[in-house]
Amino acid sequence: MINVVQSDSSQPLLEAAFMIEQRVAVLRGNVREFYFAVMLFQRPCTRCGATGLTMLRDSWCGCEACRDEFDPTEAFQSCPECDGALIKKVCHYWCPACRKPVKSLFCFDARVFDADYFREMMRESRARKDAKVEEMRKLLAESRSAPHPPYDEYNGDLAAFTADLDQYVSVPVALEQHAAVNRPAFDMPLYRQHIQELVRDCIVDFDGISAVVQDGRLDRVFRFITVVFMEQDGLLEILQDHSGRIRLWGK
Repeated sequence: MINVVQSDSSQPLLEAAFMIEQRVAVLRGNVREFYFAVMLFQRPCTRCGATGLTMLRDSWCGCEACRDEFDPTEAFQSCPECDGALIKKVCHYWCPACRKPVKSLFCFDARVFDADYFREMMRESRARKDAKVEEMRKLLAESRSAPHPPYDEYNGDLAAFTADLDQYVSVPVALEQHAAVNRPAFDMPLYRQHIQELVRDCIVDFDGISAVVQDGRLDRVFRFITVVFMEQDGLLEILQDHSGRIRLWGK
């Protein structure tokens, strides 16, 4: 069975309840304005002495003459038991002499809200957060490693290059290991000359450069290392398209 939601016009009871709620809200607003008008009637402004005071919100009024704003509870109300002055706490008024809370006559239906207190709490909260962020920033700055100095240009001396590599990784790499597998030595000056003759004043495909050593995989590694150093020296420019194809532009 399908339930059909009827309109308000077909539900007279709900419509009447809604109209009553609206009228009660209007009546409540008028009663609130009348109550505050009575409470502030002939009350003098604490600054200029004029009697034209208007409630701006619960427990806060303003003077129409000098535009000053103040708390009417602290200005006009006293403790009903000892007639002492009241002070505002976070959410209520307090008599210091009787040490008892006192209900404000200038709060119609809202709780006391000390805006200055909560403003100060927010300021302190933001200050603590900023201090914590600054402390974390200092800790991260102190934990950074020292900058590494730039390396000198490779001069083709494999022994010197291996010694520098040993110092960097703290793991010795013996040159005998290269000789044991009959691996050809990396002659960068030879590769530089070979590549520079091919790419001078033109664009050459990286894979189209002829090999210098027979081991194709090792030759590609030596060739790539060489072109990286040559680009750093400004002898050529490495170009790569979206497919990953590498080309070299000689200068």
